[in-house]
Amino acid sequence: MVLFLWTSPSGAQQTNRIEMRHSDLLEGKTINGEDVQELTGNVHFIQFPANGGLVKVWCDRTLRYMMQNKFELFGRVKVIRDSVTLKSNEGVYYGNQKIMEGRNGVRLERGKTLLTAMNGKYFVDEKRSLFWNNVVLVDTSSTITCDTLNYYESDTRSVATGKVHVFENSNGINIYGDSLIHIEQNKFTLVLHQPRLMRIDTTDGGSIDTMVVVSREMQSYQDSVERFIAIDSVSFVRGGMSARCGKATYYMKNDFIALQTHPIIWSGDNQITGDSIRMTMADNRIKSLWVKNRAMAITRADSSRPDRFDQLTGRELTMYFQANKLSQVDVQKNATSLYYLYDDKEPNGANKSSGDRIMIDFISGDVDRIKIIGGVQGQYLPEKMIDKHEQDYNLDGFRWYENRPVRQGVFIISR
Repeated sequence: MVLFLWTSPSGAQQTNRIEMRHSDLLEGKTINGEDVQELTGNVHFIQFPANGGLVKVWCDRTLRYMMQNKFELFGRVKVIRDSVTLKSNEGVYYGNQKIMEGRNGVRLERGKTLLTAMNGKYFVDEKRSLFWNNVVLVDTSSTITCDTLNYYESDTRSVATGKVHVFENSNGINIYGDSLIHIEQNKFTLVLHQPRLMRIDTTDGGSIDTMVVVSREMQSYQDSVERFIAIDSVSFVRGGMSARCGKATYYMKNDFIALQTHPIIWSGDNQITGDSIRMTMADNRIKSLWVKNRAMAITRADSSRPDRFDQLTGRELTMYFQANKLSQVDVQKNATSLYYLYDDKEPNGANKSSGDRIMIDFISGDVDRIKIIGGVQGQYLPEKMIDKHEQDYNLDGFRWYENRPVRQGVFIISR
C-alpha cells in the first residue's frame, strides 16, 4: 500500500486537492496519452473543498486520470459530504468541478430523507443533487416518484418533473402532476401543470368511495393544520357529489371542504350555488352544506318538462343530509321558493313563496313539509299561465349548469 498526496501545480486548482488515503494495490498506466493510476481494493480518498468540509470517497476500484483530476469509480461507491451520503454501483468523480456522477443505481441518504434513481449527480459546492430515471424520494411526510428531480440540501427542497406522483403518508392521498416543488422541512408541496388529487376511502358499509380533485395548481400543507388547496379551474367528484369553483380548500382532520370563487355543487338531482360554500363530511359521507350570499338550490322538477325547476334562494342556505340523501333545507334572510305542483302526476301550476326563513323537510329525497317563518307571502301560479313560459317565472339569479364533472379514473371530464 502506498499513501501519497497529489496537488495540481496550478494555483487556481489548489482548492481541488485530492488526498489518497488507502488502496490495496496501485498501478500506473497510460490511456489515450494521459497518465492514469489504477487503484484496486478498499480505495479511499478525500477532497478539501474551498468552502470547507470534507468530501470522502470509497470504492472497490478507481481509474485516476491525473491531468483531468477525474476518477472513474467501480464497485460499492460511497461519497460522504457533511450529512449527505451518496451510494452507487459505479460512477465518476470530477475533482476540479467537485461533481460526483452515479450510474446504474444511485442512493442518497440525508437524515430521514432517502432518494433513489438509476442515475444521479451530486454537486458538492452547490449542495445540490440531480437524479433521473425511476426517481423515488421518501421523507417523513410523503413519497414522491418522477422522471427527474433536483434536491437542494440547504432548504430540503425538491423540484420534480415528468410523471410526478406524490403519496401523502398520513392520509393516504395521491397527487399526480407534471411538475412539483416539495419542501420537506416546511411540509409543503406545490404541484403545477394538470395536478390531480385522489383519495380512496371505504365507507361503513364496505363500499369504496373515491374522491378526485383536478385544478391548474395544487398545494399541500402537512403541518398542524393539514390541508390541500386547489386553485383555478377546480373540479371535484366524490361519490354522487361533484363541484366546480375557482378555489377549494380541503381540511383533512375535520373532513371539511371550503369552496370559493363562483362555486357550483351538484348532489344527486340538486344544484347549489352561492358566493362561498362549506361542505362537512362524516364517515366518508356528506353531512351538511352551508352556502353564503346569493345562495340558490335548484332541482329539476320533471324530467319530461326540461324547463321546470324547483328553486330556493336566500342570503344563507344550509342543506342537511342523511345517508347521502337530502333530509332538510334551511334558507334564511330574504328566503324565496318556487315549487311546481302535480295532481296525480299531472302538472298543476306552481307555488311561489317568500319569508324571513323557509325550512323544507325531505323523506327519501322527496319533499315532505315546507315551513315559512316571518313576513310570509305566497302566490299560486296556475298551470295555464306558466305552461311553456316557465323561464319567465324563474327566481332572480337562476342558472342551470350542464357541465357537471364526472370521474374517469384519475381524471375528470364534463358530463
